[in-house]
Amino acid sequence: MAEFNSDDVQGDLFSRGFPKFNEVYYFFHITSGKEKEFCQKVKMLVSGEEKHISSMAKVFDDWKQIDAAAAKNRTVEDPAQKEWVSTVNALIAFSKPGLDSIQAGLTSSGRPSLDLKFLSLSDPAFDMGMGDDGPENLNDPPVDSWDPLFRTTTIDGLLKVAGSDSTIINDKLEHLKRILGHPQVITDIEGNSPPSLTKSKLEGNVRVGKHHGREHFGFRDGLSQPLLKGINSEQALQADPYMQTDQNVITVSSKPPELRDGIEADPTRRPLWMVNGSFLAFRKLEQDVPGWNDLVNKFQDAGCKSPAHLGAKLMGRWPSGAPLAKFPDGDAPANTPLDNNFNYKGVSKYNCPFGAHIRKVNPRTAGGAVTTARMIRNGIPYGTDFDPANPPTDPNDTRGLLFAAYQSCLENSFQFIQRSWSNSESFPVSMTGYDAISGQAKDRGLLNITLHNEDDGHLNPGLGQFQETCTMKGGEYFFVPSISALKNTLGCD
Repeated sequence: MAEFNSDDVQGDLFSRGFPKFNEVYYFFHITSGKEKEFCQKVKMLVSGEEKHISSMAKVFDDWKQIDAAAAKNRTVEDPAQKEWVSTVNALIAFSKPGLDSIQAGLTSSGRPSLDLKFLSLSDPAFDMGMGDDGPENLNDPPVDSWDPLFRTTTIDGLLKVAGSDSTIINDKLEHLKRILGHPQVITDIEGNSPPSLTKSKLEGNVRVGKHHGREHFGFRDGLSQPLLKGINSEQALQADPYMQTDQNVITVSSKPPELRDGIEADPTRRPLWMVNGSFLAFRKLEQDVPGWNDLVNKFQDAGCKSPAHLGAKLMGRWPSGAPLAKFPDGDAPANTPLDNNFNYKGVSKYNCPFGAHIRKVNPRTAGGAVTTARMIRNGIPYGTDFDPANPPTDPNDTRGLLFAAYQSCLENSFQFIQRSWSNSESFPVSMTGYDAISGQAKDRGLLNITLHNEDDGHLNPGLGQFQETCTMKGGEYFFVPSISALKNTLGCD
């Protein structure tokens, strides 16, 4: 089977991902007894002249048009004369139960086996599903506390549609649902996830105005993405030499990267039809903005100069994205180009704590686990902006991040980063504390992070123990097949 091919890989699996202002995630169930018909519908998605699922080559072309328009618009003063590029792209992915249903459909058609029995050896987290793996291995909340969307009907598949406005996105989604035979062949999940009142669906949007490109705590997001060697370095928004990454870390290859010691997975056991696919870890992360504000207002206890200073120490960057490693005393001046060419050699524990989020999840050292503990993160914020002057009274008026991370091996990337780095009080050194942004303590316990004074002395108690400000509200693991696998292996006539 051929290795990486941008016409064969689904289009969200690189550093810039789908161009988008809005995005929708639609979760579905395959109707029992309709599995063969579903396989026929899957083939229809990628057959014929109109390709309903976007390839990476198509998304590359979208970005070229957008970048060309942006360059032209910089010379145009009249807003009415500026060029606007309309885009819409779609991805499809399946959970392990979804692949089981597809296997049933293929069997009834006399098609070869998908060899799913090997997934318990090659990809045990995916085989278990997030509902079992998360609470057991990642300190996730118990499933009965998850939003109803993630704990009612079995989720078999996911359609992710993103683009330049919500109207064309929802039109595209409804079209895809019709192709897949909704509501007979596929059905909605009988549960919603606040703030959405619509079952089976979550919607996100890029924040606008002064919040553009920022998550709900106020920081620019998605700044250090893996740059795929030989594929999309020229598409990278910002060069980052510490993030040059082999393609087989993100998409499945017949020559997978080596696993670090102690990981119980054997990617060499995967069936060949999975080549050019990727594993997606989807999580709905609810952000407690008032809780965050209360936490950073304890800046004096933490030996900091202001709430913004403490927030930067917990994140590892200032709100603009400027790293503490280069700007320890304050945010970068306006219009300073983002510079991701940095590491932590010689950076004091006072200037950037070992437990700062970006230092925890990307230590920026050469070799070892750091080069393979990588994932493409192409999620999006959800919910309305929090207004402290008019705090919401509706408990369902929530906000946060629809986290979506792609990798060739969950155990080597997402699961390892969450369990061994974010959730570890002793990484990278003893008494570091948790990742204050994404860390989770066992049994929903309190978090802590070690902070230091200007002489690098340990502040005691500093912030002490505190409640997490990001809460996992549900999710699932999915496999994102290649386009050829959708047509020739998972699909049938």
